[in-house]
Amino acid sequence: MPETAIRGYLAQLSTALDGCDAALRHDALLDAEAHLRAAVRAGTPAERAIADYGTPDEIARAYRDADGGPAPWRGGPSASPEAPGPSLASAESPAPRGGFRRLPVIGVWAQPQAWGALLYFGVVGFALALAYFVWSVSVGAVAIGLLPTLLGFPIFVALLGSARALCLFEGRVVQALLGVRMPRRTQPVAGADSVGFWQRIWCWLRDIRSWLSLAYLLGNFPASVATFAVTIVLTAFSAVLLAMPVLFALGVPIASVDGEPDFTVRLLWMELSPDADGNVWLPGTAVLPTFLAGIALMTATLWLVRGLGWVYGHVVQAIQVARPRPALPPRANAWRA
Repeated sequence: MPETAIRGYLAQLSTALDGCDAALRHDALLDAEAHLRAAVRAGTPAERAIADYGTPDEIARAYRDADGGPAPWRGGPSASPEAPGPSLASAESPAPRGGFRRLPVIGVWAQPQAWGALLYFGVVGFALALAYFVWSVSVGAVAIGLLPTLLGFPIFVALLGSARALCLFEGRVVQALLGVRMPRRTQPVAGADSVGFWQRIWCWLRDIRSWLSLAYLLGNFPASVATFAVTIVLTAFSAVLLAMPVLFALGVPIASVDGEPDFTVRLLWMELSPDADGNVWLPGTAVLPTFLAGIALMTATLWLVRGLGWVYGHVVQAIQVARPRPALPPRANAWRA
């Protein structure tokens, strides 16, 4: 049976891809399934299509090699039975990276993922999380309020569909800023092909990715508030410490006070008092310690947001690569298609 042969090949390919990135594994399985099913629909025997496509070990090795290239994920999968194998860009060895980013601890300053995470948690992620939360709560409240009528259920289904779409968009943002690879393709809803409207709705409700996406949109907001506050506070303190030596070099006071002779500024271990003109100056002996403290705090901030970005990215990736068990729709005579 073609279906049995295809499923057996996919199981072998999944085993051959053990240890690979979840998004790479997801793409490889979907590409193989799409190619083999297209070949069978075109009249090619399943065994011949599998032989032309390649052994699971060969395909797994090709995906691993391509994933290490500079731009391996361009283009879509081959759906033509005459073009066997996955459509991957040439697997060239990645260009050697700069030596600075390889340095322990301080090398994080040269890592794009760290600065992308700083931008994400400090600006982009918080704004998107707020928009997602407002949308989900507003539409969800309308759907719940209209449940006694015929309008509540379709609005709720539309909310689930929008949650999936927004989660896909979030994945693209996460891949661009946090550097966590996202799948190129989305897995179709199990059992939703060639069925009636109500059966398709049932399949959407049975798909765990719909509920995971909605849960992410709701739960991401409080987490984003916390990460936004931590990122802004640490970045602001780091910027202040790094700016003080610059102000010293330019001959600019770090603070000005009028009419408060007892005012003091606490900086690291020092208490600085204003001069006769009300200006507070950074002592020359504090220039280097202040600069080093700013470097240390900013380095710690970059490592923190980079780690948070890894966690966030893999949460979004896990939602997109979830492979739910096949859910059969209700019998046709139980629904009016």
